[in-house]
Amino acid sequence: MLALALTLGAGCTIDVDPGELEALPLQPTERFVTGSTFFLPLPEQSKWTLASAPEGNQNEVVAGNDGYARFTPIVPGEYEFVVDATDERRTLTAVEQFPYEHFNYYQTSSMALVDGQLWVANLFDPHISRVDPDSGQVQGTVRVGPWPVALAHAEDQGVVLVAHKAGDTVGFVDTAEGILLDSVWVGDEPAEIKVSPDGATAYVSLATEDAIAVVDVPSRSVVGRVETNANATSMALSDDGRTLFVASYRSGVGDRQIFDADERADRFDIAVVDTETLEVTDYIPSVGATIGGLLLDAGVLYVAATRVALEELSPLNEDSRAFQHVVAAYDTSMLTEIASADIGRQASAPDFAVRPFGMTMAGDTLWVTTEGSDLVVGLSPADLTESTRFSAAGRPRTITSDGNRLFVHGAQGYTVTMADDVGNVTGTAQLSGDPRPAGVAVGQAIYTGVGERGGNNHSCADCHVDGLTDGNVWNAGFSLSASRPMFWMEGTSPIGWEGDAYDLRSYLFGSPAPTIGIIPSTESLNGVYDYLAAFVPPPAANGWTERDGSLTEDGLRGKALFDGQGNCASCHAGPLTTQGLRLPNGGTDDAHPIVVPSLVGSYRHTFWLVNGAARTLEEAVVAMLPLSNTTLTDDEVVDVAQYLRELTAREFFVLSTTPNTGAQQARNDGPILATMSHPVFDDPDNLARVGLRSEQGDTVDIEVEAEGRRLTITPAAALDPGLRYELVFAEDFEAFAGWTLGAESTHAFTVAAAPALRLEGDYIITVEHPNIDQELGRYDDSVTFSIPLAMTANPTSYGAVLDNQPTENIEWSYDVVVAGDVAHFPPFAFPAGPDGFLNRSFPSEITLVDDDGDGVADSGSSTLFFRSPGLEANDVRWTIERPGEAPTGCDGQEGDNPIDLTVDDAGRPTIDWSADTEGLGYYVTDPDAVPPMGPGPVTGGETYWAVGTAAFPDGFRGPVVYGEVPEGGVDASEDSDAPAGGAELPPSTCIKLTVIFTDFSTTTLRYETPAG
Repeated sequence: MLALALTLGAGCTIDVDPGELEALPLQPTERFVTGSTFFLPLPEQSKWTLASAPEGNQNEVVAGNDGYARFTPIVPGEYEFVVDATDERRTLTAVEQFPYEHFNYYQTSSMALVDGQLWVANLFDPHISRVDPDSGQVQGTVRVGPWPVALAHAEDQGVVLVAHKAGDTVGFVDTAEGILLDSVWVGDEPAEIKVSPDGATAYVSLATEDAIAVVDVPSRSVVGRVETNANATSMALSDDGRTLFVASYRSGVGDRQIFDADERADRFDIAVVDTETLEVTDYIPSVGATIGGLLLDAGVLYVAATRVALEELSPLNEDSRAFQHVVAAYDTSMLTEIASADIGRQASAPDFAVRPFGMTMAGDTLWVTTEGSDLVVGLSPADLTESTRFSAAGRPRTITSDGNRLFVHGAQGYTVTMADDVGNVTGTAQLSGDPRPAGVAVGQAIYTGVGERGGNNHSCADCHVDGLTDGNVWNAGFSLSASRPMFWMEGTSPIGWEGDAYDLRSYLFGSPAPTIGIIPSTESLNGVYDYLAAFVPPPAANGWTERDGSLTEDGLRGKALFDGQGNCASCHAGPLTTQGLRLPNGGTDDAHPIVVPSLVGSYRHTFWLVNGAARTLEEAVVAMLPLSNTTLTDDEVVDVAQYLRELTAREFFVLSTTPNTGAQQARNDGPILATMSHPVFDDPDNLARVGLRSEQGDTVDIEVEAEGRRLTITPAAALDPGLRYELVFAEDFEAFAGWTLGAESTHAFTVAAAPALRLEGDYIITVEHPNIDQELGRYDDSVTFSIPLAMTANPTSYGAVLDNQPTENIEWSYDVVVAGDVAHFPPFAFPAGPDGFLNRSFPSEITLVDDDGDGVADSGSSTLFFRSPGLEANDVRWTIERPGEAPTGCDGQEGDNPIDLTVDDAGRPTIDWSADTEGLGYYVTDPDAVPPMGPGPVTGGETYWAVGTAAFPDGFRGPVVYGEVPEGGVDASEDSDAPAGGAELPPSTCIKLTVIFTDFSTTTLRYETPAG
């Protein structure tokens, strides 16, 4: 008999034997979001029809030509479907809104001019806004599918096509009715749509399938496919519709520094497709490492791209040309470059313009959006010199024109900036509906925006393009690697290829400040954390899985090999396919230390392995076989690669908990946190399926709250010290989409023993930081420098909350658990470079000492370790102690490099030194102030004047006269709340002079100013 697989969405499939339909109980109703499309495999000699629907529904079940029926609800409510000539019935519940999931997709061409209106795809929420182009007022919205990234108007067909990147579909919106009529499946992650001159054919780029789909618009069906190039995204279509240009978004460059060059990264940058034969006829090579938008005008193809010079990356060097943000022009008959301009560096440019993307023509000017700079730049089409520029908020990518006016979509800001054809801003349309949490929006703006100082010509997104990788091999500290794609970062610790940070929070102490040159603040660190923590892999279905996201027969065969003979699961274990195992000698022949990455969603990376050397999943599998100590046939390699292509986020599971599973020193008070792989169904009955029990089996009263993927579990009373507890999720605990865990999930932790000492009041933590041997590329513990960090401890029942200010702009708190006399510290940050740069530890413990017997800890010493790319420091001594008493006198000096001091009649000091070393920082303060370990702000006390180095690690020489900046130095007073040039020194006052030298030693001298 015929067996049906009824797909209800959200990965829920019911096998149906038509001969047994009457015996089947009614299946539970599932939850779906309006605008999404649901697929039901077509039965032989029968069909699905819509039996009932909520009032207002106009859509019908469509029998596709791909073996599936499909239905797109746009009205919330209950829908019932029947299989003709049977009694089989199924119900679906369409809801207006799902909890927000941050797939981190970005728009490509998100605007279209439609019958006198400007239509704008809102990207983060499934709506199109219809805007009056004259007034900027929103005149209505259209409900569409998930993550709309591109629009195209097929005027002759009376529809607007919309690419639903998270739904793998192209939707058809009736322009007269303003209703999403239907959506057809086209393939994974549709990115851009171009429509033929007659509106009958649409070409859709498929970002992860390296191809374009060809859609017949009248019949709403896929009628062709062309394999083009890697990460196919932006396109341009000739006026006659016969030639289609397709850009590889994340193309990379063939130069791989110390690794073998790979010409594939250069040869296939832009594919040239003959639309009559549906064949690639040629390629334009070496266009750029990242290729944004394309624009075809009068036989010239304009390309917005970022070109890179890998060896020049230096976050502290403002002259670095590592990133060149370029517009180039190509002759389409010869496919040769005829002009190009680094639009931020050419003589006609007043300043940098970073990450060019969208382009349009208006007023004899080529207009280019620059996402990272919130700018639109006007260029001469002939020679690409700049004529003007204007601001357009919201990290703009898309720009369009009606010939006389410009419209610029800032998707992150939910704005459209409107300007005339000479660049005068005439108004702003403010859209609404942003579902992103506020912190995610803040972090995304930082991530995609330019940095500061040497980072003012690039952003985080230039290497981690759209949260993925640009595929290039960059110098990262003392190692070379490709940028690592990011998702589910709260569950994939330690962070970084080498495991540089214990967790996501501590990772941000050392990044992004050094890479994009920003001076981090509390707000920026919290924002970037929220943004990165929100990353999730794409939805379960892709272009290789079954339509509901389940594995195909080939995928199942590959999974069996992955789990068995291939021995892959020995490292890539569990639903995350990683448990954070660190391989010191790496996984391939480059011997680069790596933390085993998760492979969920890795099919979309384009580049694989730590150096990005594999350009297909088959190559990656073959490269890793020696580590698996096994062999596979060619066919078996293909099967494993197929499984990896189908390895999507189809499971619902506990991603992480705080305290961590297996923790031995958990605090006894406060909430327990859990993060799930997918948003939680926040119904009280479902939340009641979360429990907490003691090792004796006693149930602990708890309150459970859900927000998206995150649960907050608050015990009604403090837990017992020293006792083991289990956080328990029942097997039927539900995701919002209807998935369940499928098996009970337990997460045990042990509460720390009760404190025997208290941390209370002010302390100084001092880290004896080893120097970096630049020549050998290692930490040299024979030379250390002391980094003091002031903290204030506020006692708790389990230990203390420690408040501190590692830099002038950052205030941070840490939970410290004290068990007996041992304090257990989480990773903490400490100053480690110029201008507020930080380093971070891994967790550590320290034995506390009570010097006076009052029950309050006074001191302690221990060791910790930390990593940065290519470096690892072990057994680094650190101490905690009470602040010392201020000296009773005001003279003398301490340090290895003696300072010579002269004071003029006004009490102003001049210092010099004879040691063969230079100064990194010079600070004139009161005795209570705490200078940094090098260039950077002073904390506490009062600062009168400060000097930093102009070019770290180089310094400046003496003599240094008060208020006069020495050669090689810069006035850094304002960073420490002192006036530039120095404050007037008060009479009869003790003054502290501190010099930090390039050998990282410190000399401190005190003197008293003369009476006034």
